Amino acid sequence: MITVLSVIDTGGPGGAETVFLNTCSRLDPGRFRSVCVVSRDGWLADSLRAREQTPMIVPAAGSLNVSYLRAIMRVARLVKADIIVGHLYGSAIYCSLAGKLLGMPVVSVLHGQSDITGSERFSELKKLAVRIGSHKLVFVSDRLRQALQSQLRIRDDQCVIIPNGVDVSRFAGTTRPLRAELGLTDEQFLVGAVGNIRGPKSYEVFLRAARLLSDANERYRFVIAGEGSGKIYDDVLALRDQLGLQHKVTFLGLRTDVAEIMRSLDVYVLSSTTEGFSIACIEAMASGTPVVATRSGGPEEILEDERSGLLVPVRNPDAMAGAVDRITSDRNLAANLVAGARIRVTSRYTLDSMLNSYEALFESLLPAR
Repeated sequence: MITVLSVIDTGGPGGAETVFLNTCSRLDPGRFRSVCVVSRDGWLADSLRAREQTPMIVPAAGSLNVSYLRAIMRVARLVKADIIVGHLYGSAIYCSLAGKLLGMPVVSVLHGQSDITGSERFSELKKLAVRIGSHKLVFVSDRLRQALQSQLRIRDDQCVIIPNGVDVSRFAGTTRPLRAELGLTDEQFLVGAVGNIRGPKSYEVFLRAARLLSDANERYRFVIAGEGSGKIYDDVLALRDQLGLQHKVTFLGLRTDVAEIMRSLDVYVLSSTTEGFSIACIEAMASGTPVVATRSGGPEEILEDERSGLLVPVRNPDAMAGAVDRITSDRNLAANLVAGARIRVTSRYTLDSMLNSYEALFESLLPAR
């Protein structure tokens, strides 16, 4: 039995937290024992408990927090971990240091490039810690590896690509309950985005595209599902009102019925400026919803342009609106994109495929120890 200690310094919700949840709770119980460390109570801790996992809460705050490092080391010794896995760059730093000090193999899983900058405090020391302490670095897309490998100065033999995956069966179905919830008719088009409201998601681009589509056709309605707070959320709400979209764009907040939301959409839109992967894209593809996504990193790898989705430049509301209009105006195009997307997801981005890759990686590290 291999004991895997997984650590993340957030509490969710989010794409990285969803991968953490699945890898903690869905590894083969006949070969692996999972121990999970999260930074606070909340969505992720509750989701783990719902899957009969008992998370350890270890608060993480500050830059190079020695107390947090010591806590991770204590947990690793207590549970007799065989492998330490750090999700996101912050956790990767501490897990790399802990593994180096304890003589344990470490896997660092990097989900995006937005949390790695060259100007943060102790930047070079943090990169050094990950470089010398991580036996393997998992990138959720090859685009992300290309963006980060040279920045972190990681060797080729340290790099592993494991794309995120979804439970395709969860997104099967034909019900579209959100449309009834919003009081929409069959003649109206519902265009939506799913993801927490933060800077890299560039929801201002989505809203400006919504304004263009509404000006061209009054049948359009729009939704954004995701957690939002603080200045960025306030700015997005203010822009919606400034654009006169109060009755066209609905903010749904954090929802647990993502599959039902995706099935209710006529088009799913990803407006991000940077994406390491984008679980929401493959969720939409698995749901049978056509996708329009920006060329923001991960989506170029996920989508085959014009075959399983449409790709548009970042920060370009006109191109985004044009792509959405193409799909809603051409049923054959929409049907072809849906068919291509389903083939793409089932062949490359299933949850089983992702879990098998992680399990094989973990097993490969033990002889080195």
